[in-house]
Amino acid sequence: MKARDLAKIVTFYARFTPNYSRIGYTARSLGWSDGGPRDFSGQRWLVTGASQGIGRALVEAAANAGAEVVAVARSAERLAAAVNALPEAAAARITVRVQDLSLQSEVNNLLDWLAESGQSIDVLMNNVGVLFNTHEMTREGMEASFATNVLGHFQLTEGLFARSLLAVDAVIVNMSSGGLYNAPLAIEGLNTTDAARYSGKAAYAFAKRAQVALSEHWNERLQSRGGKSYVMHPGWARTPGVKKSLPVFWKLQNAILRTPAQGADTAIWLAANRPASLPDTVWFDRAPRDTHMYPHTRQARCTREELVGYLDGLSAVPA
Repeated sequence: MKARDLAKIVTFYARFTPNYSRIGYTARSLGWSDGGPRDFSGQRWLVTGASQGIGRALVEAAANAGAEVVAVARSAERLAAAVNALPEAAAARITVRVQDLSLQSEVNNLLDWLAESGQSIDVLMNNVGVLFNTHEMTREGMEASFATNVLGHFQLTEGLFARSLLAVDAVIVNMSSGGLYNAPLAIEGLNTTDAARYSGKAAYAFAKRAQVALSEHWNERLQSRGGKSYVMHPGWARTPGVKKSLPVFWKLQNAILRTPAQGADTAIWLAANRPASLPDTVWFDRAPRDTHMYPHTRQARCTREELVGYLDGLSAVPA
């Protein structure tokens, strides 16, 4: 390894480890006061990527606090394991749906089922996310990380709006990551179908940046009716996805990574407290933070409206 590359790695970990690892969470949480156990009774939650990692922690926290939860993931086995690990009363409040949300047909199936159930969603956790180091395409012709991290979120959320399946004062929480700091808003960074041009980390970064813009778009739609949309960063958490996608990072940081519950904490706090939703803000450890760390990401290559129009052109949102 070249000295310059080694210096970059050392600088990166020196800068971010104190904040994003369990060290930062532990230090900040000393000043938090939750005011007693949370009560989400009477609420219906929809959590994607619910079978493991942060998604599983979200389901556990919501169901243990009294919410009815629709838990969505691709693996029936892992979903069953997650539900069976809960106390009986909490497990009884969970409905599992096995869907691959990288596929538009599966998103539509979920929307159809939700419409038939006749119950609106009070809290939507757009949590599912992946980082593919190798280029993959879905059978519907989309680059897989884009389809999972952006298009699926967009189609599901827009479909809920279109079918009036969101409660009037609904809360949407979009699970981003530190990857957003590495890319500006740009359509050309999304849906890279040419394998020769594909970089897993770059695709992930552009997708996570897009989540910031989409969160603001949905917040504008919700504000007039009393709802809110947030985008948040969970820090560095010990999840199966991190272990698989970032093996070197895992080896270096595993001992001090946050637990999935610690990664989910801000999302749960947002749903419970519903603070003002601010523009160009990502929530991290219960506080609003700037979405930019480097000057180059401040120069957007498309507008939010252009991004929404692009996704709308690709999306099959049922009326």
